[in-house]
Amino acid sequence: MNKRLPRVLLVNWRDMRNPEAGGAEVHLHEVAVRLVRAGIPCIQYSHAWKGCAPVEDVGGVEVHRTGGKFLFNFTVWLRVRSWIRKHRIDVVLDDSNKIPFLLPWFTATPTVAQIHHLFGRVLFHETALPMAVYVLAFESLMPTAYRRARVLTGSLSSQAELIRKGFGNVEIAPEGADLALYRPPADAAKRGNIILYVGRIKKYKGLDVILDAAATLKPAFPDLELKIAGSGDDVPRLKERAKALGMESWTQFLGFVSEARKVELYGEARVALNSSLKEGWGLTSIEANACGTPVVATDVPGLCDSVRNGETGWLVPFGDAPAFANALRRILGDAEAAEAMRERALAWAGGHTWEKAFEVTRDALQAAWEEAR
Repeated sequence: MNKRLPRVLLVNWRDMRNPEAGGAEVHLHEVAVRLVRAGIPCIQYSHAWKGCAPVEDVGGVEVHRTGGKFLFNFTVWLRVRSWIRKHRIDVVLDDSNKIPFLLPWFTATPTVAQIHHLFGRVLFHETALPMAVYVLAFESLMPTAYRRARVLTGSLSSQAELIRKGFGNVEIAPEGADLALYRPPADAAKRGNIILYVGRIKKYKGLDVILDAAATLKPAFPDLELKIAGSGDDVPRLKERAKALGMESWTQFLGFVSEARKVELYGEARVALNSSLKEGWGLTSIEANACGTPVVATDVPGLCDSVRNGETGWLVPFGDAPAFANALRRILGDAEAAEAMRERALAWAGGHTWEKAFEVTRDALQAAWEEAR
């Protein structure tokens, strides 16, 4: 008799096709499509967005979109048990990357938690005081809510933080990259003096530092261009700041871009940038490295794992524009050192696929389900 595989409910604020999707959504999608290929049915619920289909097959995953962007957690709390009954769910993958869902308190169905990172005091850089306090209040409940749940995270620094905060069973489901898609350009010699940011445009991402560093470098590199790909609510403010710095003619805000366009952008750039105050890992670091592009990033949890300082890029203190500029100068101004860094970046990225994340997640879901039977 064939062994039955569990039916899995995936809960995440966004789905992969949401215009504001980021690294957490990529991770969930890459794992989910592999679960489906392994014969494990996956049904995902995420919030609705303008122009979306209410239900869509995305790589074999049945994605349902419902509820509002800002209060999706309440939609989940009110409806998760009905979703479980409707789809005959055996185990839940609770993917927390905003306000946590705390699903072990709302359903008796076994739950595995995917926690990329906690926001903590980073929230005070991003949002108004009442909202920051609101989210932090929910984060403070997480160690208790997930005390008996298996918890997955993407990096050693994130694992250490979660254990320090009181989480018990924390395992690393490592991040990866689609190495068939993210590859170096055919002619690397055609790279221009382009520096590139890819990601969501939020205050805590620290893009002011990128603008200030680029403005400092422009006199030494007259052909320098800055490209910023991604969407978010901090775009208008940053555009005004770029204008005030006299950068409009050589700075592009590209908005949301496709995966294929991202690959092209990485291949055009000499350096990729990540100025964030905190990340669970920093998926764009590996994507850039897989395209042979070194990274300059802040030395913070997550990014300190995805960037190998002095080998695949440089790590600098958060908010330090002069340090950011100096790190960029070391790559832009030394072709030989930059080429060696590109080779090391390619080798580092080559060790990061999605297969290990899939295997760890599959095993955690299977174990949680079997223990509850």
